[in-house]
Amino acid sequence: MMRALILLPALLLGGCISLLPEPGPAPRVFALDAGAVERASGAPIDAVVTIARPGGVDAVLGSDLIWRTGDEVASIAQTQWSGDAAGALQDMLVETTLRQGRFAGAARSGDARGRYEVRWDVMSFQVDESSMQARFVANVRLNAPGRRIIAQEIISTEAPVSSRSSSVAAQALTRAAREGSARIGEFAAERAAEDLAASPPRTEETQEP
Repeated sequence: MMRALILLPALLLGGCISLLPEPGPAPRVFALDAGAVERASGAPIDAVVTIARPGGVDAVLGSDLIWRTGDEVASIAQTQWSGDAAGALQDMLVETTLRQGRFAGAARSGDARGRYEVRWDVMSFQVDESSMQARFVANVRLNAPGRRIIAQEIISTEAPVSSRSSSVAAQALTRAAREGSARIGEFAAERAAEDLAASPPRTEETQEP
């Protein structure tokens, strides 16, 4: 009996028996970037615009891809963005606005001083199962120094989701965000051009330090 008890631990080790659960598969990771951007029509604007980090619900602006079924909001299993969506959307809008070519420059808020600033709240960035559409909705404000609101608009875009595949969902969300960024860039440029046209010429005394 004693000999059997001594042999039992050796048998357990030899059989590689594990008391811990096996690790699940690594999540699929998708990039959220600007992609190809067309230059916008319209006269160049002699001003720099800065882009604030978007506000919104943490679940929508985190690293998870979101799928909405009725009133239920859930993460798409084993699927993530390569970083948090808030930072990626900010970078996407900076690059999109810069490549559109209307403004003299575009940068993140805090990285440069601009005559204008885009502040925005992402109201929706998710797949809607009822319509099988990836939806991007943002409340966008173009501000002047002192946070004076020059213009405000809700911009909404959609892209079809052909299946419940995580890669299809990620691609559709990216398309919706890219179209949304293009529209935000166009909105900011048009409203800034209108503001400059209505403003008196800036002199050395009126220019910002």
